[in-house]
Amino acid sequence: MLAKPMSISPMKIHMWIAPSAIQALLALFWALSAPAQAPRGWTATDPGFSAEVLLSHDGAIWAAGSEESIAVSTDGGQHWQKKHQDNAGALLLSFAFVTDTFGYAAGTGGRVLFTRDGGESWTAEKAAPETVLQAAFADRDHGLFRTQSELLATTDGGKSWKPVEPANDPNWSTKYPFIDSMTALDSNHLVVRVSEGEASDGEFLWTDDGGATWNANYLPNGAGDGGVFIAGGQYWSVGSEVVDKDKPGGGHSIPMAVQSKDGIIWDHRPVYYDACHWHGCGGCTAQGCFAGENSFVPLSRILQEAPGNGSTSVPSDGTAKPESLSRFSTHLLSDQWAKSGDAFCILTAGVIECSTLLPAAALDTKDEPFDFDKSSWPPMHSTQAEALTVSIQSALPQGVRCIRCDLSRTYFSDTGDSGPTPFGLAFVIGTSGRAENIKVSGKVPEDVAARMRQLANSWLFEPHIENGVSISMAVHLSGKIFVMNFSKPPR
Repeated sequence: MLAKPMSISPMKIHMWIAPSAIQALLALFWALSAPAQAPRGWTATDPGFSAEVLLSHDGAIWAAGSEESIAVSTDGGQHWQKKHQDNAGALLLSFAFVTDTFGYAAGTGGRVLFTRDGGESWTAEKAAPETVLQAAFADRDHGLFRTQSELLATTDGGKSWKPVEPANDPNWSTKYPFIDSMTALDSNHLVVRVSEGEASDGEFLWTDDGGATWNANYLPNGAGDGGVFIAGGQYWSVGSEVVDKDKPGGGHSIPMAVQSKDGIIWDHRPVYYDACHWHGCGGCTAQGCFAGENSFVPLSRILQEAPGNGSTSVPSDGTAKPESLSRFSTHLLSDQWAKSGDAFCILTAGVIECSTLLPAAALDTKDEPFDFDKSSWPPMHSTQAEALTVSIQSALPQGVRCIRCDLSRTYFSDTGDSGPTPFGLAFVIGTSGRAENIKVSGKVPEDVAARMRQLANSWLFEPHIENGVSISMAVHLSGKIFVMNFSKPPR
C-alpha cells in the first residue's frame, strides 16, 4: 500500500486549512491522526542493520536494508546470518528472488546486487541512472526500475534504459501516478500495476517480448487493487470489486482476484468469501493474505473453490488436504512480511517483529479493519499536490534527499487550542537513512507532538555520504499545522 503524494513546498510557508473545510474532512483526518496500536505477543528481532525489505525464500526469512546489508534467518527470525554488507554501500529498497538461485537487490545511488547461488554471495554494480525505489528482474538482462521520476526498462542488463511507454496508453503516468507493484514472470513477460492511489482504479502495463514493447490493460472496479505477484507460474492480484451499483443504496465491495498466464488475458476469480467478506484480504504474496488484523489465509485457500472452502469438500482419501487457516496477535500490518513454518514476521518502520501462527478451524470474520503501515514509496511524480499532507523536501539542506517524509496538515487534540499552530521539528538523519532523536518544539499540544514524532519515525532519506562514508546529519524544520479540538472549536 502506497503513501499519498505530497507537494514540495517550503515548511516556513504556513500550512493552514480553513475552518469551514474541517468538518467535511473530520473522519479522514481522524484516521490519519490516530496512533498505531502497540503490538502484543510479538518479539523484536535484530538482523544487525535497519531493514527495509522482508521476504521468504527457500524455507527461510530474508531481510535487506542499510549498509547494503542482506541477511537470512533459518529459525523464524531468532538468529540472523549476514550474506552481504558494505558499510559504504547502498540503502537497499527492493529485494527479491526470481528462481531458487537467481535474485537481485537495488537501492540508493543506482546500486544493484545480483546473486546466482541462492543468496550465498552477491555481486554489486551500478546499473541504474539514479536511486531505485522499486525493481523487478526476470534475469540478468531483462528488468524494470522505478526511480523518483521514471519507470525504466532494460533488455541488456542495464547497459541502456528506456521509459516504459505502452503503445495504447502513452500518457498512463498522468492518469495513474502510483506504481503499486511490479514483477517478472519470465524473460519475456513483465508486468507493472499502476493506479490513482489506494483502493482505486488502475491498469496493468505488460510486455510479452522482454520489454522491447509495452501495452496496457485497464481493469475496472479496482480489480486486483492489492498489487501483483507471481504464484504457480502465473500473475496474481487479490483485491476487491464494486457490485450492485445500480441497486437502491448504491453498490458494495466484495473480495475478488485476477489471474493471468501472460499479463494480456486476465481471469476473474471469486475469493474465499467467509474470510475476506468484512474487510477484504490484503498484503497478499505467494504465501497468502491477511484477513482483518489478526488472521492469515494461505494462498492455496484464497479462492472460493479451493479445497476446504465454500461448498468444495475435501476428498475422503485425503489427496487434497487444505492448508491451515491461522491467527496471530494483532499488529500494525505491512506489505513487508514473511512466513517460515509457524513463524511469522512483519517489518514496520525498520523494525522486524516475529510471532507464532496458531491454526484456526475457521476465521472470525468480524476482525477489525486493516491498519497498514503507511511508510511506503512516493508516487511517480513526487511534486503532485495532495490535499491532506505536505512535503518537506524543499526545506531540507542541499544534498539531502527524501525517500519518504510527510506530515499531515491537521491533527486532533484533546488538550490544545484549535487553530493554526507554529511548530519546530528537529531530528538527525542517521547513517541508515532513518530519522533519529526526533524533537518537536513550539506551542504544539503533547498529544499532537506524539503523533508528529510517530510520523517522523517512519521517514526515510538517502544516507548522506562524505568521502565514501555514510554520516549523520542534523536537520531542523519549521512551519504551521492546524490543530482541531472538539471541545475548543476554532474562533
